[in-house]
Amino acid sequence: MTTETVLPTCEAEERRVLGAILEGNPAAYDLAAQQGITSADFFLQSHRLIYSALSDMSESGEGIDVLTVAGILRDRGHLAQLGGEAYLADLLSGVVFEPRNFASCVKRVRNAADLRKIVSACQATIGQAGDNGAKASECAELLNENLVAIQMGTSEVPTERIATPEDYPAWQKLSDCGQSLPGLTTGLSCLDSATTGIRAREFWILGGRTGDGKTSLMLQIAAANCEDGVPVLIFSMEMSRPELLHRLWAQKSSVPFWRIRNSVTSSREERDSLRKVSSDIERWPLWVNDSSSLTIQKLCSLARIAIRQHQIKLICVDYVQLISCPAREERERITKVSNALRALAKTTGVPVLAVSQLSRPRDGNQNARPNRFSLKESGSLENDAHVIVLTYRPTSNYDDQPTGEDQLIVAKQRHGAVGSETVHFKPEALKFFERTRAERK
Repeated sequence: MTTETVLPTCEAEERRVLGAILEGNPAAYDLAAQQGITSADFFLQSHRLIYSALSDMSESGEGIDVLTVAGILRDRGHLAQLGGEAYLADLLSGVVFEPRNFASCVKRVRNAADLRKIVSACQATIGQAGDNGAKASECAELLNENLVAIQMGTSEVPTERIATPEDYPAWQKLSDCGQSLPGLTTGLSCLDSATTGIRAREFWILGGRTGDGKTSLMLQIAAANCEDGVPVLIFSMEMSRPELLHRLWAQKSSVPFWRIRNSVTSSREERDSLRKVSSDIERWPLWVNDSSSLTIQKLCSLARIAIRQHQIKLICVDYVQLISCPAREERERITKVSNALRALAKTTGVPVLAVSQLSRPRDGNQNARPNRFSLKESGSLENDAHVIVLTYRPTSNYDDQPTGEDQLIVAKQRHGAVGSETVHFKPEALKFFERTRAERK
């Protein structure tokens, strides 16, 4: 069964856009360029050829008039096929340039072009799905990548003045709201004080060696924000949803984690405590995707969908090295993943907190204090991150047991100082605790 698809068009708006630019008003082309319109966005081939000539003239600084445009089109061998000079002159009839109306016409042209791209993407996916041996996952991935590309192409980011009259009042409103923390909480007041919290559009990295509590810290941050009513999304490629939930039970109850793992050993009191904690967590605005394998394109697409559906305000990723991405080598893959996560935070306004492994110390000394260069394939992660926090839990040289002298190291802070905060990690609770003033001394 086949159905004929009628492609979306807006020929009248295309004529108005071309006519306004043909009048020779520089503001018309500048406004169209600002909206990101290209010759490919026009439905009629004749309009594509005309806008291409107008674009080339404007970019080269030439003045625009009908005769000059006609000459260029004639030189390119296009004038006769689009109807000659008479067609160009007809585009000028009834044109009155008004910025607001002109911008609306440009948007309608772009919207129709994007709708045609969506139709084309769907048709291409249908064609692939009709082939024998086609995989549903591959077809869905193709459609998803095309739709994300279209969506990214329609995001308008105009060039603006650096300051506007609204900037200071907005800043003052934040300072007068009575909140001491400008960003989202990390769940630890010492870390909040050192970083002023996780702010919108920021890309954070939590780094740590195996067993040093980096995933626990991520969950601790997520839990603290959910308790404040902040919707959080976690992408967990390493642990399943039940595993994460059991860790949260340990953090929010007095029941040791190993007794949660082995439910047979738990007492009635502990089960009652866990039942209450589980009921509380059920009401949290916490969402989890525990797919064991995600491409960076799919992760970003799912994140954008969740932001729209659940008003997500914080995205957590555990962990960077498990995200797949086509690349020739590991460093290139991590670079692409890092750039995409940074761009996700910037374009959506939702901060991204990503967990990363640390490279093994070259001398084999597991007590070596980590720094920002310790991040595995550190180049892009180190450059892209606004803030890098590293977990550091030294062990005894005699029995390899933790010494209790744990620290959270702020190894990079783009808008603040670096340093470290002394904390204490409790394995039974899988949670970091702040030290008292006496303990710090």
